[in-house]
Amino acid sequence: MKITKTGSTRVLHSAALLRPPSGICTQMDWEQEAANELGIDWQVKMYCPWKSASNFKVLHFDNQISATAMQTPIEKFKAWINLRRNYHQWLANQQDTIDIFLLRYYVHDPFQWQFVHQCKKPVYFVHHTLEIPELALPGGINGFIRSTLEKIIGRASIKKAAGIIGVTQEIADYELTRSGTSRQKSHIYPNGIVFRDQTLHDRRSTDIPELLFVANFAPWHGLDRLLIAMRQSNATLKLHLVGKIPDILLPMTQDPRIETHGNLSHEQIKHLSEQCWVGLASFALDRKKMNQACPLKTREYLMFGLPVYGDYQDIFPKNTPYFQTGNEDLEEILSFAKKTRILKKNQIARLAQPSIDKKNLLAELFSSIQ
Repeated sequence: MKITKTGSTRVLHSAALLRPPSGICTQMDWEQEAANELGIDWQVKMYCPWKSASNFKVLHFDNQISATAMQTPIEKFKAWINLRRNYHQWLANQQDTIDIFLLRYYVHDPFQWQFVHQCKKPVYFVHHTLEIPELALPGGINGFIRSTLEKIIGRASIKKAAGIIGVTQEIADYELTRSGTSRQKSHIYPNGIVFRDQTLHDRRSTDIPELLFVANFAPWHGLDRLLIAMRQSNATLKLHLVGKIPDILLPMTQDPRIETHGNLSHEQIKHLSEQCWVGLASFALDRKKMNQACPLKTREYLMFGLPVYGDYQDIFPKNTPYFQTGNEDLEEILSFAKKTRILKKNQIARLAQPSIDKKNLLAELFSSIQ
C-alpha cells in the first residue's frame, strides 16, 4: 500500500515487560522493519530490564533494573514496580518529539493510568485480548483479585485514551464498551508478518494427512479437546505437536499417531511444515470468551504454505480456500485437509499475503490514525 503523507506525524509504539517473549519482540522487530520500508516516522520500542533479552533491534534497556536480580517473588515484584514507574517516566520524557503514543496495553497498571491522565499528546492503547476474561480464567483468589483490579483500574485508564486499537473488531468493541464513553475512535490492527519470498518445498505424502500444531499450549489452545477427539477416533493421520505440553496432558499423547517435538526454532518448524497438510490454530478460545482472533502462528503457517484450521473467525475474506473455522471434530479437520491437498504451498502463501503482510497492515493503521 502506498502512503500519502499529510504531515510528519511522529509515532511511538511501545511496550514494557520484565521478560519480553521472543514472539512479541519478533513481531515488534517486523513492525519496525515495515515502518522503515514505508518511510514513515514510526518508532517501535520494547522497554525492559538489561540482560532480559537479546538479538532484537527494538529493545530499550532500563539499566537500573537487571533481569538477573529477580530470583525471588519479592525481588520480582520490586522489579515490576520499578519497571512500570521508569517506563512511564521515560514515555513522559518523549512528549516533545512524539505526536502520537501507541502503548501495548498492560493490565491493572496504576502507572499507566497516571500517564494517560497526564500525557499532553494522544495516547492509543493496543489490545491483544479480552483482558478481564483472560485474567479470570485460572480461577481461584489470584484470578478474582487480578480481574477485579482490572475492572477498576483498566476502565479508568481506557476511558482517558484518545482511541482503541484492537487486533480484532471483537476486542475493539469490548474495550469501547468497558470504557463507557462514546467519544473514542477505534482501529483494527491485525497481527502480521514481514512476508518474505522463499522457496517452499513440498514433502507431503499422498495418502496420510499430517497436521501441525504449534503452541505454548495454554488452556485456550484446546489441546485437551483435540486429544480427546483423537482418543475417540480411529482415523488415519499423523499429528505433530510443537511446544511445551502441560504435564497433565502428556499421558494423552501416548498415541502412535502423535509425534511430540518439544520447542523448535523457526527454521525447524518451517522444515517440519513441508510434510504437513494443515496447520492447527486453537480449539478453546471460548474459554477466553472470544470468537475472533488473528494469531501470529496462523500467519506463519500461511507463509509456509499451510492452510489453517481453527475455532475462531479471522480477518480473511469469506470462503477463502486456505482458512476454515471449526471445532476439534477430526472428520471435519481431515475433510478440510483432503480438500486443500490439491493446493500448492506457494499458491497458499501468495493468496494469503495481502491479509498477513505487516507492511500492508501498518500502512493502513498509519493512514487511519493521522
